[in-house]
Amino acid sequence: MTQRWLLAAALTLAACGGNAASSVAQNRQPEPAADAEAAVQQFMEAVADSNLAKMAELWGTAKGSAARTREPADYERRIVIMQAYLRDRRHRLMSNTQEGADATRRIVQVEFRRGDCVKMVPFTVIRSEPGDWIVNSIDLALLGAPGGNCDEEAAES
Repeated sequence: MTQRWLLAAALTLAACGGNAASSVAQNRQPEPAADAEAAVQQFMEAVADSNLAKMAELWGTAKGSAARTREPADYERRIVIMQAYLRDRRHRLMSNTQEGADATRRIVQVEFRRGDCVKMVPFTVIRSEPGDWIVNSIDLALLGAPGGNCDEEAAES
């Protein structure tokens, strides 16, 4: 009887483990990114770690991170979609330029590689109201379908 109870408790804890970790991560304040490149690098590390809570801390609008503002209303779905497009791709930051005359907006060009396929994707990074640099937008369409390769993408064009 005790063994069954322990097994049930272990399975319950394993099933809830992801939610508990997410709650802890959401309650802890993230380290603010020092600059636009750091924000992109931290965001990509969160993608690689499948850390959706940290991705939400590093993505948002001028009002602040999606994790803090809970905006847009479907931000959790958007985070999952971004993670699907960006995971399993090697990347490197290529350039960091100011967007026009606005010192609070930067465009960080990121090179993504999967096999022989190379794609350049602009990340718009902004300084939010709290003063942190966060990712605001990513042109995911430039990457093609998640899990696709260049040959498949070229055939669709």
